[in-house]
Amino acid sequence: MKKILTVTALVLALGATSVAAKVIGSVNGIPIKEKEANKLLKVLTKGKLKYSQLKPQDKKEIVKRLAVDKLVIKTAYRNLSKKERDFVIANAYMAKKTRGIKVTNSEAKKAYNNLKKSGAKIESYSKVKKVIKMQLRQKKVVDRLMKKAKIVVK
Repeated sequence: MKKILTVTALVLALGATSVAAKVIGSVNGIPIKEKEANKLLKVLTKGKLKYSQLKPQDKKEIVKRLAVDKLVIKTAYRNLSKKERDFVIANAYMAKKTRGIKVTNSEAKKAYNNLKKSGAKIESYSKVKKVIKMQLRQKKVVDRLMKKAKIVVK
């Protein structure tokens, strides 16, 4: 019975390592995984190709492209202060969250009219419409965060 359990554990361990992400390259010791390549290819080819389907030269180009990303990230992380990294992360989060939020033309027009009523010097609606819509999307994200927030003042 002990042998069966040992063999089973060994088979499971070996199976788990083969299921783990396959390393297809590296840059400065940082592994580049097939899973990352497939994510990139999903965007580039709209899901039509996987890394395993590429020709060797194309595989090399994908690995190089992923290597650049890894180098930039590592270098940025090393060279940016914590405050700068937090700023970048916050902006990336806002960009991601605002993508799925809809703002109607009537909402934007209402915000524009409120700005004009407040006496703010503002360009024509057609020139600022996109900016106002982005600000309204950001406001909706912030409002959702604040709704869930538990703020304590001491």
